[in-house]
Amino acid sequence: MADVFISYARESATAAQRMAMALRSAGFPVWIDDQLPAHGEFPAMIEEKLRSAKAVLVLWSADAVTSRWVPAEADIAHKAGTLVQLTLDSASPPLPFNRLQCVRLRDWDGDLTAPGWLKIAAGIADLVGQPTSPPAATAAAAAAPEAREPLLAVLAFDNLSGDPEVAYFSDGVSEEIQQVVAQGSDLRVIARSSSFQFRGAGKAVRNVAAELKATHLLDGSVRRSGARVRIAAQLVECASGTTLWTNRFDGDLTDIFDLQERIAAAVAQALQITLAPPMQTQVSDPAVFEDFLRARSLISEGGGLFDAAAEDALPLLEEVVRAAPDHAAAWELLAGCRAWTLRSGHRRASYDEGRAGVIEAAETALRLDPKRGGAYGALSLLEPWGAYADRERMLRKALAVTPNDPRALTEMSAFSWSVGRFRDALAFAERACELNPLMPAARLQVAQMRTYVGDYEASIRMHRELYQRWPRNFAILISLLNFACSLDFWDDYNEVVGEAAHFQGWQASFLRATMQYAEALSSNDPQKRADLLARYTAIVEKSGTLPLNYLEALSTLGMTDEAFGLAQKASFAHMFDPDGPMPSGSFPGCILGRWSGLNKSPRFIGLCDSLGLSSYWAKSGQWPDCVDWAPFDFKAEVRRRAAA
Repeated sequence: MADVFISYARESATAAQRMAMALRSAGFPVWIDDQLPAHGEFPAMIEEKLRSAKAVLVLWSADAVTSRWVPAEADIAHKAGTLVQLTLDSASPPLPFNRLQCVRLRDWDGDLTAPGWLKIAAGIADLVGQPTSPPAATAAAAAAPEAREPLLAVLAFDNLSGDPEVAYFSDGVSEEIQQVVAQGSDLRVIARSSSFQFRGAGKAVRNVAAELKATHLLDGSVRRSGARVRIAAQLVECASGTTLWTNRFDGDLTDIFDLQERIAAAVAQALQITLAPPMQTQVSDPAVFEDFLRARSLISEGGGLFDAAAEDALPLLEEVVRAAPDHAAAWELLAGCRAWTLRSGHRRASYDEGRAGVIEAAETALRLDPKRGGAYGALSLLEPWGAYADRERMLRKALAVTPNDPRALTEMSAFSWSVGRFRDALAFAERACELNPLMPAARLQVAQMRTYVGDYEASIRMHRELYQRWPRNFAILISLLNFACSLDFWDDYNEVVGEAAHFQGWQASFLRATMQYAEALSSNDPQKRADLLARYTAIVEKSGTLPLNYLEALSTLGMTDEAFGLAQKASFAHMFDPDGPMPSGSFPGCILGRWSGLNKSPRFIGLCDSLGLSSYWAKSGQWPDCVDWAPFDFKAEVRRRAAA
């Protein structure tokens, strides 16, 4: 329930939004009618919000006086004792409201220390029951240095255009500003997939600070009419709720990049951080810019190799780079989408043609803007899974140019997992979560790495929390099921296994395989284990290879010798084929975990030879964590076999 309801005439929408942002930044849940859904009985819904509010802020103006709705809403608030009113121009409130206290707030520009606004905030605080800080305390808080390094959350700007179809455009403008700040300075900026989850009443500073641990937030609004656009923005310091800076920017869509860069520069100046000169993006056609925003909105930040959104975004991005060949960000996204589509097996052209397309897009993005780290991430996907050194080199290049990119950090975490460096993997994933707390892939990576560093209970607890937040996320569910049954958390397994029925296609097939493994593990029935071994043997005989997670499953079932036997029959040549399938499905480092029976035997080094791991460890000197628990001299055995 919102504590504050704002009543205003449509002509005063900009002022109403500015006041809504100011109240939210002070911690008041606010309802304003741009939060109406696309359907519903609007009068009944508005009245419900009006009568349930603890304070009703009425914005009088010449238009509001003659409005059908504002006087009626003011009357309900007056009778309920919740009315707080102000006038935006020289118009006086109509009878009987002209006999009540009314603050004059003409041409208010967002200054939270203005005497009129302080009266409004105090009146609302009295009704809501939330005290406000006196101006002296607020000024002191603003002057006090922030102990933590600044962490900025750029929220999704509100769409004031009255057209729901323009919502993606408003989000796109917000994200462009976020990226200009993030790429133009060393300032840490929370990724959009986390910060954009806060909308409407959820934008209260206390909500954002609690969920994202942000020290500052940038919020605003976008009003678009034809080719004209108006952007209002304000920067808030979270600890005190102080507005450090606020401004309004007007221009044409052809000037949109200039507007975004001006806002980003103002934010950086307010935080005393110097922005590098922005890369100029040559997009003169607003329709092309909109195609880019549509494509970017399709690509979730938590996506991966099998994200169908990449295929959907491809045709839009192809059109963008055709019309705007100097658009570095579009080339970067195109490189990623082409690479994901190529490695997922969903490509329509030949592998060689697809590879050439990835290289073209990645190299073009880097030529236009050397800080496009996503281009290096795309190039890393062209390397065979067993080319560990080459993959790591590309991923480190991505982090070198974009050290605060949550996707690059998560990809490096997954790579570290694949070569057995679990403590490193956990550190990369935790860093990604700090910058993008609501990114499912990064949060899941932390939960998984908690298992691999030995904190089993914390891992399962985190998996459960993630599943409750994202109950239809396939990766979270299958990870929870696998770890819960493997580590004997059967209550957690049984509580969620029924949710597998919601998935279809290849996802359902993966879940069935997990449940067959869990059934064999829980039943202690020798026949079920024998059936699973026979099933895996048939896969090797038919395909010539076997995913590594199946070998680990046999080991967990007490059939370590049988697992090594199948590994000797299988070929792992696909590890060195650029077009080869992933070696372990969603669990790249599964055979390297401390609970595995495989890495307790010297025979394990032979398997690692086949996977290219031994050579990587010996040459790089970066050893897997299992050297700490292997019951033999792991490093000596790797070196001995490498020298043979």
